[in-house]
Amino acid sequence: MERAVTARARGFTLLEAIVALVIFSIGALALYQWQATNLRTLARMEDRAAQLALSRDALEVVRKLNPMLEPRGERALGDRTVAWRATEIDGPRTGRTPAGYPSLFDLALYDVEVSVLEDGEELTRFTVRQAGFRQVRQATD
Repeated sequence: MERAVTARARGFTLLEAIVALVIFSIGALALYQWQATNLRTLARMEDRAAQLALSRDALEVVRKLNPMLEPRGERALGDRTVAWRATEIDGPRTGRTPAGYPSLFDLALYDVEVSVLEDGEELTRFTVRQAGFRQVRQATD
């Protein structure tokens, strides 16, 4: 009789094997979900980094513009197009020299709405505040 109990105690029963597989499966499923979440987060971060780089490139194009002279327009940026539309928010005002005398320029402040397009589809949009200027007086000796 002692021998029968010892023989049964040596191995796993079918129920123990099933319980072990269920516990392993739950752990593996949790790890898979965690990995899938991390991959989705990584993809979102990569998309955001690409969008940020695109916005910086577009900002470089727009910063070289004078919104008083070009209130709206488009420029090529590789295979993409940077489009802008400037809205005057303050001005125009007469510019002043450091000594307080009128300068050669009138100045105004603009909100410039910038869009980056590829094949007519908008990739990103942002607004930047920028000064515009126009020479309205001549220098006198």
